[in-house]
Amino acid sequence: MANDNKDKQFEKLSFWQLLEKTSVEIPIIQRDYAQGRKNQAKVRDEFLSALYDGLTQTDVELDFVYGSEENNILQPLDGQQRLTTLFLLHWYIAVKENKLELAKDKLSRFTYETRTSSREFCNELVQKGISFEKDEIISDLIKNKAWFVASWEKDPTILAMLIMLDAIHAKFKDNTIDLWEKLTEEQIITFLYVRLKDFGLSDDLYIKMNARGKQLTHFENFKSLFEKYIENKKFEENITNLEKKFAHKIDTVWTDLFWQYRGNDGLIDNGLINFIAGVAINHYAQEYISSQKDEIKNRMQFLANPPKDENGKTILPEDFSIKEAFQYLVNCLDKYSENDNSKKKSNVNLWSCCDKTLFEDLINVSDATQQCRVLFYAQTEYLLKNHNFDQCGFNDWMRVVRNLVENAYSGNWNIDNVINLIKLIHSWSDNSKDIYVFLSTLDISKISIAKEQVKQEIEKAKIIIANPNAKQIIHDTEDTNFCKGEIKFALFCADYDIGNNPNPQNFDSEKLKEIKNAIEKHLAKNDVTNDFRRAFFTIGNNDFYDYWKGNFQYYGGTYKRCLIGNTANLKSMFSNSKEKVRRSYIKELIVKLSKQNIDEIITDFINTDKYSTLPNWKKRIISEKGLLNFSEQHYMVIYNNVCYLLKDSKITDEKFDDEDPDKVERVD
Repeated sequence: MANDNKDKQFEKLSFWQLLEKTSVEIPIIQRDYAQGRKNQAKVRDEFLSALYDGLTQTDVELDFVYGSEENNILQPLDGQQRLTTLFLLHWYIAVKENKLELAKDKLSRFTYETRTSSREFCNELVQKGISFEKDEIISDLIKNKAWFVASWEKDPTILAMLIMLDAIHAKFKDNTIDLWEKLTEEQIITFLYVRLKDFGLSDDLYIKMNARGKQLTHFENFKSLFEKYIENKKFEENITNLEKKFAHKIDTVWTDLFWQYRGNDGLIDNGLINFIAGVAINHYAQEYISSQKDEIKNRMQFLANPPKDENGKTILPEDFSIKEAFQYLVNCLDKYSENDNSKKKSNVNLWSCCDKTLFEDLINVSDATQQCRVLFYAQTEYLLKNHNFDQCGFNDWMRVVRNLVENAYSGNWNIDNVINLIKLIHSWSDNSKDIYVFLSTLDISKISIAKEQVKQEIEKAKIIIANPNAKQIIHDTEDTNFCKGEIKFALFCADYDIGNNPNPQNFDSEKLKEIKNAIEKHLAKNDVTNDFRRAFFTIGNNDFYDYWKGNFQYYGGTYKRCLIGNTANLKSMFSNSKEKVRRSYIKELIVKLSKQNIDEIITDFINTDKYSTLPNWKKRIISEKGLLNFSEQHYMVIYNNVCYLLKDSKITDEKFDDEDPDKVERVD
């Protein structure tokens, strides 16, 4: 019999005697239970045969089990696989011989820390049990029980346990002698228990003594630390239902959410880490105050763009240092786990801000641009604030936010842009259900972020509220590649000038539709056609090129001019309300193009008296189709009433040779 002296480091024990001495907790640092894996059939069969022979023929000793004890809890350093199989064997014999009620107290002292799901499965197995017949499949009976959670089938330890139980049943089902007393009252199946005195179960010790163990993923490390952090902070002190606690959900319902997005390695860890980091960034921004400027901004920047060697290690429990931040994370995880919310997608074109869905882009961190993070925040706010999802209201909300993201800032984005827009979106989110009603009464004087675009969103909202039928054409115009949410100039072309306090009641939907069609036809690509440039010479004073002067040319003391570099150049220079003359030029041409094609516009102009008064070089450009094709980057120099089309833009502050046909085309 075993020596009852607790200070003795070496003891010969049975599994049952071990449970009489101490609880057994498989630590998180251990690998998943492996003896039940499908590819371990030979190992499994040999081990079960040894156990069967031990119970029916001769005693068997199972080598050493090393462990560290603290507070009467044993954490095995070596022996996890054998102990788990012995636990399952004891449970099986107890159920088979109707001894489970007597065994519950002891068997419940064996548990897993590696995953909450593994721990809960062991507990339910002992507390609820099953009944079975000889020819039934144990794993099927268990999986069909009401207490079995479907997502447990994704836990490799539970899957291996189910396979092992089927194997135990196959080995022991024909046995007719009682085995329970042999297991619990005799030293038939034993091991030499080595209690590691004064040792903590550290990573270093484990690696030195058990090379077969697994290295924890960054997420598993974070989860372990976070669960202890939650407990220490008492974030869940009022939650009595275990199924509603973070530790349960992260291994069940939230696992189900990320399982469908698992990587090629079959793991969900990176997706969860990226989601949690994304939520942390958004909550930091939402609650940002200037007194924390450097600390919070630096932390957000690190979470959004971790160094490559830190990828996955970025998130810390301290990123949710207050209960509100923790609860926000829980709410986000709950919401995206509901009703397939992770697949929610508005019918709004998000252009380059989103590749798949906002959820998928966020959890694949390389796809998560700063614009994507803001849009994801807006989507999340809608889902959190509106329990009854309305696709139309959601589309409108995401459209307004998209317009802000696309047009609020030019150039490279930074963390300030993210903070500013998230705070603005947060202040609007209670009204996300019907954003146009909210915007139509919004006081622009109270807005300091993205003011010009907000002013435009307010005006569009007023038009839509006054004329519900105008909503579609406004949306269609926003969606053109030229406008991309910014339609102030398109409205101006339709005689609705936001800068002059227009009356929404006088808005003409048909006129905007004609303008939209012209924009879509002629300004959809990254560059306008040379025929478009020819038509532009028919407008106003026939001098639209005067909008740009650059790179002084020594030849004749004049400047290089640009015949519209590209569509973006056209949009920025001619849609600027400060450029009233140039703005009216493009309006005149767009209005004409809404009613005529380019050839008709040019032909009509050639037949006017004004055409006859133009310099010959202008006449030639207007009338000679293809002449402008020579200038690949659309630059020219005008000197002594002669136009020199430049092949490219490389001629800068030097005299150019007007006789070199490879570089210059003379038009006079």
